[in-house]
Amino acid sequence: MEKIILRKPLTVGDKEIKELQLDLDNMTGNDVLQAEAEARVLGEMAPDMQFSKKFQAIVAAKVAGISYDDIISLAAPDFMQVVNTVSNFLFGWVLPVNTQENK
Repeated sequence: MEKIILRKPLTVGDKEIKELQLDLDNMTGNDVLQAEAEARVLGEMAPDMQFSKKFQAIVAAKVAGISYDDIISLAAPDFMQVVNTVSNFLFGWVLPVNTQENK
């Protein structure tokens, strides 16, 4: 779980949120497909959703338990930290993996 301390708190209803918990490790393939569908409905045209800030924001909203509108209303530095955290998670599969040599 990724914890992001917000520079500028977010107000959701009558609650002030000072940090977001991004529970990326518990996402399923279905969650990813639903986020892609939502991004397409919102007009996202990127051929690969992993590159889309809109898609990344939708994923962030899902794993943080808040709305997409809340995510996109974050202060720009907070928004960039959130979507970059999601991007790092999405592109983590291209990073070297520790492997155990067969003996």
